[in-house]
Amino acid sequence: MNNSSRLTADERRNAIVAAATEVFAEKGFHGTTTRELAKAARVSEALLYKHFPSKESLYSAMLASGAIGALSTAFKRLIALEPSTATLIIMVHFMISYYVVRDAGASSTSALNILQVRSLLADGEFVRIRHKRFAPAWIAKFDECLKHAAEAGDLREAPMRRDLRVWFVQHIAFSLMLNLHPKVPAIDYDADRETLIEQATWFALLGVGLEERAIRRYFDPKALALLTS
Repeated sequence: MNNSSRLTADERRNAIVAAATEVFAEKGFHGTTTRELAKAARVSEALLYKHFPSKESLYSAMLASGAIGALSTAFKRLIALEPSTATLIIMVHFMISYYVVRDAGASSTSALNILQVRSLLADGEFVRIRHKRFAPAWIAKFDECLKHAAEAGDLREAPMRRDLRVWFVQHIAFSLMLNLHPKVPAIDYDADRETLIEQATWFALLGVGLEERAIRRYFDPKALALLTS
């Protein structure tokens, strides 16, 4: 714990958040004690309470930290794009590649994904808080892109509600992540992750209602991978 005294206040908060994310992911929200959180962060419980009076406040801090860095930069860049068929394809590809690629390569992202799963199996509070932070802007942009695609003649008439399509895409991406997460994937897709991302993107875009010709016109997996990395 002596090492923690050398950290600045911001560094200490960040260290606590990082440690808490790992512990929550391993044991869940209700299964984690403040003593365990303090031990993982290498601080006293008193110091933990000073920075975070409750486990709920730690949840909020974890979500805020998740908005920093490459993910936040990519998210803001996509939200700033003009609504169009091309932007819709970029958004779908990004959502799927985020769960499939980042879960495999970044422990912090993987821990947050595990925490989401645990939350869904419990009271769902962490997932609701996360959606409140990120979903409104994403949903609004997605809907604008659907409208532009329809006006451009790139969207088929379908009996699906438009406001649900963005969630169904997220569910496809999240489910794919779940099956790929174990060291030995739960399903042998007989394909590498790049292929899975490309195939899942096609599946989602067709499901959203895009015309095949429009997908072929705008969907370039290699270019999109660079754009959203």
